Amino acid sequence: MKTIYTAAWVLGLLVIGYLLFPILWKRFSPKKQAAITSIAVLPFMNVTGNPDQAHLSDGLTEGILNSLAKVEGLKVSARNSSFKFRGEDINIKEVGEKLNVQMVLEGSVQLDGDRILITAQLINVEDEFHFWSEQYDEKVNDIFALQDRIANAIVDKLGSALLLSERNKLVTKPVTNQKAYEFYLQGRVHLNLRTPHDLKKGIDYFEQSIALDKSFAASYAGLADCYNALGYASFVAPMDAFPKAKEAATMAMQLDSTLAEPHASLGFYYFYHAWDWKAAEQEFRIAIALNPNYALAYAWYAYYLTAMQQYDEALVILQKATALDPLSDPLHTDIGFSLYYSGNYVDAINQLETCLQTNPKFGPAHLWLGRSFQQQQKFEQAILAYQKALEGNAYWPVALAALGNAYGTSGDNISAKQVLITMDSLSTKKFVTSYGVALVYSGLGEKEKTFEWLNKAYKERSNWLVWLRTDPRFNSLHFERRFSELANQVGLPQ
Repeated sequence: MKTIYTAAWVLGLLVIGYLLFPILWKRFSPKKQAAITSIAVLPFMNVTGNPDQAHLSDGLTEGILNSLAKVEGLKVSARNSSFKFRGEDINIKEVGEKLNVQMVLEGSVQLDGDRILITAQLINVEDEFHFWSEQYDEKVNDIFALQDRIANAIVDKLGSALLLSERNKLVTKPVTNQKAYEFYLQGRVHLNLRTPHDLKKGIDYFEQSIALDKSFAASYAGLADCYNALGYASFVAPMDAFPKAKEAATMAMQLDSTLAEPHASLGFYYFYHAWDWKAAEQEFRIAIALNPNYALAYAWYAYYLTAMQQYDEALVILQKATALDPLSDPLHTDIGFSLYYSGNYVDAINQLETCLQTNPKFGPAHLWLGRSFQQQQKFEQAILAYQKALEGNAYWPVALAALGNAYGTSGDNISAKQVLITMDSLSTKKFVTSYGVALVYSGLGEKEKTFEWLNKAYKERSNWLVWLRTDPRFNSLHFERRFSELANQVGLPQ
C-alpha cells in the first residue's frame, strides 16, 4: 500500500511540474534579446564650458550618426529629428516613442587642452537599461578615428555582423587640417538654419574649410547644398546658384564616391536647373542606395516624382522620409505640397494644419496652406495664410507673388498692383523671380504681361518652371499655344 501511495505522490508531482514548467520558464528564463534595427543618436552635450565649442560636440554627433546610417538594415533617425532632443532632462521613452527607435545613443564632450574627453552610452528604450557605455580620452586631432571607433563599438554591441566591405563604410576619411574641420562644422550649423543670411555664411565657412584642405569632400557637399537652397527659394538668381552647386557636388563625388549627399545635390541640380529628368532620377536613386537613411534624398526624389505627376509614388517616398525624420516640419509640409499638386486640396489642408499645430511659425507650411485654400476659392483664409508666411521674412518674393496672385484672383486689383510695386522696388536690391511677377499678372488677368514675364522666367532658368503644367494658378492659359510651347521647351510631360 505504501508503494502505491509513493507512486501516486511522485506521479502527482510530475503532473504539477508538467503543468507549471511552461509558466515558470516563461517567467524566470532569460529573455532573448530582440534584434536591434533602429537607433537615434542624440546631440552629445557640450560640457566644455565654452558655447563656441558647441559645433565640435554637434560635429562628433553627426559624424557618428552618418557612419551608422551606412549600416545596411539599421534605421538611423535623421539629424533634424534627433537634434530636437537636446539637454540634460531627456526622457528616453519619449524619444523612443516619437522617433520610433529601439535604442538611443547619448553622450558628452569636453575639451582639455589638446585632448578631447568623450562619454558615450547606448540605452535600451523599452526598459531604459544602459546597454553599453564607454569613455574616451584622445587628442582632438584624432576625432575622425575616434568617431569611427565609437560607431564600430556600437555596431559590434548591436550584433550587426558586417562583412569587411561593409565595415569599411564606417571609416571616415580624415581632413589634413583640424581648422578645416572646424570651419566645416560651422558651415553645417548655418546650412541647417536655411535662412538667406545663414546660407551665405555657410558658403563662407565651407570655402574657408576647402582653402585649408582641398581634399575634404564633405565641405564641397555642404557648399553644393547651400547653393541649391539659395537657388530653390529664389534668394538668389538661378544662374548664380545652381551651376555652382553642380560644380561643388561634382568635386565632392570625385573626392569621395561613397558620399550620398553630393549625388542627391546633383539630382537636385538636374531636376530644378538642367531639366534633365532621367539624370535627376538616376542621381536620387544612387544617393538612396548609398545611404538608405538619408531623408533629404527621399524628399528631393519625391519632388521629382510630383513634377512627373507620379503622385502615389511621391507620397510613398515621402512616407519613407518621414519615418526617418518624423519631427521634420519641412517633410510634413512636403506631404501637403505633393497633395496640393495632385489636386487633393482637402487632404493638403488637413496635413498642413496638423504641421502648423507643432510649429505655428513655419512659413512654408503657411504658404502651401494658402495655395490650397485659394484653390477652394477661400480667398480670405488664403490671404491670411500668405501674410503669416511673410511674417518671418517680410520680403520673400515667393510668398509675395502668391499673395499678389490671390488678391488679383479674388478681385482686389488695387492690392495686387501694390504687390507689383513692392516687387519692382525689391528688384533694385535683390533677386525677384520673374515667375512670381508672372503669377501676379495672371491673377490680374493680364495675359500678355503674364507671358512676357514667363518668357523672362525661362531666360533666367527659373526653377519654378518645373511646376508650370501642374501649377493650377496658370490653368486658364493651358489652351494657349504659347503656353504649350513654353512647357515643351522646359521638357515637361503632358
